[in-house]
Amino acid sequence: MTVADQAPDPYGMADALPEGCIPLGITGIIKALDADGDTVIVTYRQPGITAWEALGMLIAAADDMRASLQRVEEG
Repeated sequence: MTVADQAPDPYGMADALPEGCIPLGITGIIKALDADGDTVIVTYRQPGITAWEALGMLIAAADDMRASLQRVEEG
């Protein structure tokens, strides 16, 4: 049984998760073009995810990315 069989996956994220993880919610930052063709940053949080919970999720992701960059810089 796959994660996709266990829970709805409307955003197609199940394949990005480790084996056995079931997605419970999503928040994100999206780089997009607006109606005028300008680049914009759009934030999104799935209904049911509080602003505090979304902030915590984004900070955790930023910390992971920072650690990855530090490992690259340290060689």
